[in-house]
Amino acid sequence: RMQRGSRWGEVMIAIALMAVLAVMSWRGLDSVSRANDQLEDRTERVAQLLRALDQFERDVALRAPPHLRVRGAAGANLSAAAALLPVAMQARQPNGAPFVVEIVRTAPAAPGQWQRVHWWVRGDVLYRAAGPVSAVFPLQAPQPADRVAVLDGVATFQLRAWEPGLGWRRLPGVAPARAPATGGEVLLAGGGGEGAAPRPFRRVLAF
Repeated sequence: RMQRGSRWGEVMIAIALMAVLAVMSWRGLDSVSRANDQLEDRTERVAQLLRALDQFERDVALRAPPHLRVRGAAGANLSAAAALLPVAMQARQPNGAPFVVEIVRTAPAAPGQWQRVHWWVRGDVLYRAAGPVSAVFPLQAPQPADRVAVLDGVATFQLRAWEPGLGWRRLPGVAPARAPATGGEVLLAGGGGEGAAPRPFRRVLAF
């Protein structure tokens, strides 16, 4: 009987140890799973942010050439710093309105035709809207139905221009430009995922 009781006690101890090990293993696996989910979420966020920067850069690269005089043709008001940016680009922020970057670009699927593209942030969402394609100026502005949510959780969307002799200038600007900008920089910061601080990304563009 004493031997049976001893064996039974050993079995109970072994079961208790196995239960403890099982709980520890489950917690470890759960922690690894959570870390993996967070890593995948942050990786996808970075990929979305980079895709947004790629699209913005492509819009700038496809901008209309200076001889089209698209600013006046588009019917847009010129700011004091308008000469800083290429003629096919504008950065403006009317009172109480979001900061908007407008680009007049060629339509890749319709050579010889153009469209107005707007980028802006409302709330924490980055939007892009492309207007109808046309070869006749003034071009129509994008409509609310044209907008597409490119990225959510956006903390920063800024554009700067490099003015020779003066360096970087934040847009929209009010001081007249002394010389046209030779390049630009777009800054985009979005949430890096659950519990992560916004990650800023910069893309330098040649004008």
